[in-house]
Amino acid sequence: MKPYFTLALIPGLVFGPAVQADNESPQNLVILNSFATNNCPTIPVQCETPVIACPAPQIVRRIVPRTTYQTVIKTSMVPTTVMETRQVESVEYRNEVRERSVTVYEQVPETKQVTTEHTVLVPTTRQRTETVSVQVPYERLVRETYAVDNIQTETRTRKQLVSRDVPSTELRTTIADAEVVKRSRKSELGGVRAHLEIHGSSKTEELVTETRPQLFEQTIAYDVQVNRPKMCTRMVKQTAYRTELQTRTVPETVHVPKVELRTHQVNGTRSVPRQRTESVNVQVPYTVTRQVQVPVTKMVPQQFIEQVPVTTYDVVEELISN
Repeated sequence: MKPYFTLALIPGLVFGPAVQADNESPQNLVILNSFATNNCPTIPVQCETPVIACPAPQIVRRIVPRTTYQTVIKTSMVPTTVMETRQVESVEYRNEVRERSVTVYEQVPETKQVTTEHTVLVPTTRQRTETVSVQVPYERLVRETYAVDNIQTETRTRKQLVSRDVPSTELRTTIADAEVVKRSRKSELGGVRAHLEIHGSSKTEELVTETRPQLFEQTIAYDVQVNRPKMCTRMVKQTAYRTELQTRTVPETVHVPKVELRTHQVNGTRSVPRQRTESVNVQVPYTVTRQVQVPVTKMVPQQFIEQVPVTTYDVVEELISN
């Protein structure tokens, strides 16, 4: 902290109070007004340092940043494609007629004797001995079990129902001079039910004896012929077969290959060469120089306008009263 002194000049007086600054930077300096108020009276003193009866107002200057935009013209390199004319050599072909000598083969007919070999199969009969398996029959005794019929009589019983007439007495009611009325009534199940009513009748009751058939269970005995076979054993002859190997001679026909020479005429052709001159078209290359438009990319300077921010600082005075 360094002390700063400011002198205020008033007509007839020179005084300067000491001001303590908070910081050494000029933005935070407090600058006192260099003039005193006319309404504030002054008191003359005998000391070297004058005394102010009424404190003077203070003015503080502050630096305030302000941002503005400035139009700037900039130049940048932009790739641009342009067409340029260049000399280009290319190979082209033209047709030319030339003669050349060609070997041609002509087919001339001819007849010649040809001897060929032929393989012929000649049948030949020969004897062949072979071994075969033969089934030879022979007899043997075999124990055999057989069944003999044994018929026996058995008595069996069974139950059956028999119908018999049984008399029964019942009370019978006779109705005379009756009128039958048929009426319908609703059933509890939702349907219609027929109901008969008898009006103006006379009833007579009497005992009536009737014979009615009834079924009774009866046990009946009867005889049955039952065959209960009896097993017996006996010795019988049986023909069996055994395998034996036997040798026999069998004639067979075999085809034996035989090579024979045969001569026959063959009509054919033979090639006779000869020279022939013919004209052919030949593609002859030659070089041609031409002008061709070729696209070329170049860097071209281009100007554009851009808004650039610019920061300036303004000094603002503020009045501070003590």
